[in-house]
Amino acid sequence: MLDSLDTLIAFVLIMLVVSLLITIAVQVVAAALNLRGLNLLNGLSNTFILIAPDVVRDTKELARCVLKGRLLSDSFLPDWPIIRWWRHTTAIRPDEIFDSIHRIAIAKKIPDDENLRESAQGLLVALGMDRQTLKDAADEILGAQKTVQDFADAATKAVQAVGDAKVRDQVQAVLSAATAKIGTYEAQAVAVAEKAVAEAAASIDAAYQKFQYWTSICQERVQQWFTMHTRVITIVFAFVFAFGLQLDTVEIFKLVSSNKAVRDKLVAQSAAVTSQAEKAFRDSKSVLQKAYDAWPDKTDPAVQTAVASIKVEPNDTREKLTDRIKTALASVPNNEAHLKSFNDTIDKTATDTLKEQAGDYNSVKADFDNTGFELFPKSDQGRWGRGMWWKGSHGHGWGIIFSAGLLSLGAPFWYNALKNLTSLKSTVAQNITKQQDQDLKQPDGDKPKTPPPTVTQS
Repeated sequence: MLDSLDTLIAFVLIMLVVSLLITIAVQVVAAALNLRGLNLLNGLSNTFILIAPDVVRDTKELARCVLKGRLLSDSFLPDWPIIRWWRHTTAIRPDEIFDSIHRIAIAKKIPDDENLRESAQGLLVALGMDRQTLKDAADEILGAQKTVQDFADAATKAVQAVGDAKVRDQVQAVLSAATAKIGTYEAQAVAVAEKAVAEAAASIDAAYQKFQYWTSICQERVQQWFTMHTRVITIVFAFVFAFGLQLDTVEIFKLVSSNKAVRDKLVAQSAAVTSQAEKAFRDSKSVLQKAYDAWPDKTDPAVQTAVASIKVEPNDTREKLTDRIKTALASVPNNEAHLKSFNDTIDKTATDTLKEQAGDYNSVKADFDNTGFELFPKSDQGRWGRGMWWKGSHGHGWGIIFSAGLLSLGAPFWYNALKNLTSLKSTVAQNITKQQDQDLKQPDGDKPKTPPPTVTQS
């Protein structure tokens, strides 16, 4: 009984280790393609279409403009077409989306395409806001921005026309002061425009309630799409690893059932592998949370008081968290140095986390290699000594395909299977031990005798 359980444990252990490698590969691909950001982009675009199918144009471009905003995305990459999917944020709250659309609609945020302003206004109108109010606010802000820009351009030309360097410097100083005051006019114009929109508070609240309902549905669908895409990638990698490593389920099961030495060594490694798998699956602190907790400047009483109310949210990006800390430290002396210290702590935490994960994997791999089962064939002739894998896999095709199917079940399945089998083995071993102890304690005379067979007459 125990030998059979050990065989199953050894087999499941091999499947779990390979599945963990597949999980790492899937996570790398998902991060490289920014699958969360792309699914969020598609979900938000579809939400805009559902809210205002006849009003909003260029829904995907509007969604992209929202998701790659400076305050939402922490990507430092340029907005080039070939890599722009990396700029999309991977998590966002409904109020952040609504605020971004509102800023675009009233021209507080200038999109790359001016038509997106009309799309944003059309979306808010479909949610119940007044189009003329939005248009008047946008015209007011755009007019103020144009006035300031025209003055700055004229001032620059005037300074360049002065021949004497000293006089030019004096004129430049005066015009700089004047430009700053003109900038105050722009800020006042923006405030007036925002106040006009805010006076319709009831319509804004009603629009936000409708928008929140739709975005909640959107986020549920986005999570489903992300799960589906990762499942597809997992299945693809299951076939890649099964064929690449020449994993034949039949041969593996024969090995662990017939070779007691290999089986015992694999079973001995089950606790270590289970521990590492548990670290991979359980909810752990994010890099930002670890960095915030380890930030040495938090021991400074002034800094500690300033950031006491700051909490690291699950959907925080590096830039959003840094902006909040920067605002909180505005009145703290030497705040730039404190902010630099926090960013340095994030970099160090990220590096340490990668090193820790790499060290854990190397440790498990080293112990696994000592069991006698070669996960990665070391011979140039492949696992069965027949040269390249497509030659060596001849005759093992169905076993490898079956392995791919088993690996596509995912690491969580094999992790739970290993835990259940280990628990079952412990229970069976305890029952066997108890039964043996009872047999040793019970005298031979007290054992029940077998009744004689009943004889029947024919």
